[in-house]
Parts: sequence; structure tokens; C-alpha cells
Amino acid sequence: MKINAFKPSSEMTFSTVQVDRERLVKYVRETTGDVIKLDLSEVTHCDSAGLALLIEAKRLSTQRSKVCQVEDMPKAVHALAEFCGVDGILNKNEINPM
Repeated sequence: MKINAFKPSSEMTFSTVQVDRERLVKYVRETTGDVIKLDLSEVTHCDSAGLALLIEAKRLSTQRSKVCQVEDMPKAVHALAEFCGVDGILNKNEINPM
């Protein structure tokens, strides 16, 4: 079964990111092609741990010479990334906010 995009938990928080990170590492390892897609369309809550997961996705993608494409990032998550000063790390041109 081919996974088109990685979907984290609806709540990207300290209590969920460890499980999501394990799933993310497996997804990145098993994905063929040049793009790692993260679908955030179902994310309803995100804290700093959730942002760290997005940065980790970017790092893992770069290690494998792939582009990390974040799709349907909720405006609240994007605003949190800007507030924390990490929106540049996530590279805005690869993010499609909702």
C-alpha cells in the first residue's frame, strides 16, 4: 500500500509527537521519489513540540536529498511558526496554508 502523504495526529502536541515521529521516520524511509509530503489538513491543535516535528521532517527530508512539502497547514499553525521564528526553517515556498 503506497502512502501519498504523511498525516500526523490531529493534535500535534507533546503527548503525541513521539508516536508521530516514529511514523514519520518510517514514512520518509519508505517514500520513493523526490518529495516528502506532509498533510496537515486534519490538525486541530499544535504546540512547540508539533513545530519541532515539522522541523524534524524538513531535516529528515534534507538528509535524503528530498523536498519537504507541507500541505494544508492551518493558519494557526503557520502563525505559531511565525511567532516562534521558525517559519523560515520550514521554508514558506514549500508550505500551502489553508
